[in-house]
Amino acid sequence: MTPDAPWFCIRAKPRQEAVAVRNLRAIGEIEILFPRVRRTRRGHEKNREVVEPLFPGYIFVKFNPEEYHGSVRSTRGVLHLVTQGGQAVDVPLKVITELQTLGLDGVLSMLDAELKVGTKVRIIRGIFSGSEGEVIKLATPQKRIAILMSLLGAEQSVDLAVDDIQEIQTEDHL
Repeated sequence: MTPDAPWFCIRAKPRQEAVAVRNLRAIGEIEILFPRVRRTRRGHEKNREVVEPLFPGYIFVKFNPEEYHGSVRSTRGVLHLVTQGGQAVDVPLKVITELQTLGLDGVLSMLDAELKVGTKVRIIRGIFSGSEGEVIKLATPQKRIAILMSLLGAEQSVDLAVDDIQEIQTEDHL
């Protein structure tokens, strides 16, 4: 691999990113970056963990275009190189460096934390933003949660959206 070879972005055929990655690896002197995200997909009856492309339909590759351009373009699963004015666009190294911080497997974890009654939380949106409280009730179908917090000198229950709070990390959770 030429160390100074540029990074390019490839558009994969719909839902064939993994096929394109597998076939690009078979070519040889090509470095591949296929960032993905691990998240919780909410189902009708239960939630499940899934790993999906961070940028659906796109793969980043580093190769010598003079040597491998035709091979890359004709790889099964690849639709085309991302171009501008008919020329393949180099992806800035800063973008690639940021994506490489995801690690060797290239997976960003965005799993929903399981909140439980008694969990200490901080409100991150809305009129109570910055306030802290404790989860006293979970109402998962509506993605709502009841927080017990001190308001005007008394303990009050406040009903909030789950997306408006975050768990406060304590020593036992680190």
